[in-house]
Amino acid sequence: MADNPSRTRRRFIAGAGATGVAALAGCSGNDSSNGTTTDSSGGTTVGTTMSGGEMADKIVFYNSGGLGSDPGTEKNIQRFQDETGIQVEVNEVPWSNLKTSLTTNWRNQSSEIDAFNGPTWWLADFVNAGWLEPLGLGDGHMGKFPDSLRSLVTFDGKTYMAPQLGKWGSYLYDKKVLSEAGYDAPPDTWDDVLNMGSDLGSGNRSAFGFTWANKDVFMFKQFLYQAGSELFDDSNNPSFVETGTKVFNDFLIPLREQGLIPDGTSSMGEGGIGDTFIAGNLATVESWTPLGSRVLGSEGWDESRLGSAKPPKGPSSRATFQDANGVAVSAFSKRKKAAKKFARFMSTTESSKTDMLVEGNPSVVPEVYESSEVKEKYPADLVEDMKFNLENAKSETYLAQPQVDNFLSNQITPALLGDKEPQAALKTARDNIVGLYKDIGVL
Repeated sequence: MADNPSRTRRRFIAGAGATGVAALAGCSGNDSSNGTTTDSSGGTTVGTTMSGGEMADKIVFYNSGGLGSDPGTEKNIQRFQDETGIQVEVNEVPWSNLKTSLTTNWRNQSSEIDAFNGPTWWLADFVNAGWLEPLGLGDGHMGKFPDSLRSLVTFDGKTYMAPQLGKWGSYLYDKKVLSEAGYDAPPDTWDDVLNMGSDLGSGNRSAFGFTWANKDVFMFKQFLYQAGSELFDDSNNPSFVETGTKVFNDFLIPLREQGLIPDGTSSMGEGGIGDTFIAGNLATVESWTPLGSRVLGSEGWDESRLGSAKPPKGPSSRATFQDANGVAVSAFSKRKKAAKKFARFMSTTESSKTDMLVEGNPSVVPEVYESSEVKEKYPADLVEDMKFNLENAKSETYLAQPQVDNFLSNQITPALLGDKEPQAALKTARDNIVGLYKDIGVL
């Protein structure tokens, strides 16, 4: 059965006007279903075909960045071409330009793009505008993913994105530093991070760092989830002020005031935080999971030095922020059947395992972590923690994501740096979001 509506915990937000949501034009996507294929798990999928029902011999795929930086994706594209005979013309679009490129094409109802990969948090706006084609992936294919991930790609019982690779947080530590400080285990809770921090930091070395600092909204959401709250309640009302204030007062501000994190936020970008950890200037770090494989390939590091653990537990959980990427199909594509076949292929168990082995990206399929190839390539604790983080990752999709995140960022960063009182900052962000959602008809 394709796109089982009982398996989604979120419903499509039909009340928001197309004019209000990120200035999205109200375009209609095609939801016809007149071709079927069977996936490798035995599940039947429904696909929209070209005129006459024939399979196209090529598709145009917009990749987020260059394939030189995505060797796992590149290998899986080659596998797809070899196995199907369908050629994939890749348009390598810089990440900073990808969303603009997609929306420019779709506002003009251009059929240039057949498929693309991107983050799940773009979906709400794209689906609301009618720009994406339901993939028709049934339980035989989607059942292998955790429910939390399935929920992110499903609206009104239809799957709009096939999960490809994971980019949720991991927690790594330098065993050498901890041993010299007299510890045989890393911090296990927020309180442990604060209590052990003075022993782990020294000179140019900070006790703790996090990738999300240059993506302050992502960082805030991760710790908000660990504290037991979310950005929005089930009625789309912002619900983060009370718990978010505790996040700042109980954890983020003490980290800064005690000097346990690097000064400022600009030095803690995705690449920079890895460089800082590898250079020995961080004792512990929450970062993209692929950092583990990168560290192991660096001079001075091996399994005896690199430690992996579950994220320090907040007041409620060890949840990490989920930034999974997936493959979606344009509603304006004239080669939907081939594009859907590509989306399904890139999200199979074998493709997910290939990406993890080649590039180090965490698999979106729990089964992959049990494979002998993965266990042979990576340390056992790293594999175990990658799987734990997949099954405990959290995220939210919400309309007008760029505007909402801008409102949050404009307040979170000053609060993190000590330039604004956290509760006042979060109340301002909440009020701005409420005003936006009233303007566009969400509230």
